[in-house]
Amino acid sequence: MKPLQFLTRHPIAVLGVLGTAFVVWIGQDVFRGFGLTSPPQLSDDVVVLDIRQIPPNFERPKFTPQGTAQTLPKLKPGMTRTEVEGLVGAPVPSDIHPATITGGKVTYHTAYEADLEPPATVRPIRHTKVIGPAPARTLVTLEFDATQPGHPLVEVHYPDPLF
Repeated sequence: MKPLQFLTRHPIAVLGVLGTAFVVWIGQDVFRGFGLTSPPQLSDDVVVLDIRQIPPNFERPKFTPQGTAQTLPKLKPGMTRTEVEGLVGAPVPSDIHPATITGGKVTYHTAYEADLEPPATVRPIRHTKVIGPAPARTLVTLEFDATQPGHPLVEVHYPDPLF
């Protein structure tokens, strides 16, 4: 009963002690760098990098539909998803589809916008705005195996008809 009486008689002092302890706890984490002195090892081939190790002038490469179309021939079945994303970039979140089970295999699909048209040699000059619905996107779908480590590429699905 004595501790309860102390709490009821001196609530401001108890609150001050708890607040001070909280500030000291947060201060220790800030000065120690949240305990991350080196990147933790998950397995032999996966390393989680600390965000502070990325240089401040690092720029992610810009991926365009034209660039995606040029790198599609470099994609080979068996490449990991990380290798694929290194070539064509990360997909837009709305273009990542949920995993499905087909024939006992768990796979998922990601879609990329690709400009599969031949490059124009002369571009027409347009002085007016195009009004109306946006042109349809040409999507190339990549199928990954969700059961294997690294999620290897299974197949590249081109739109039908291609041309």
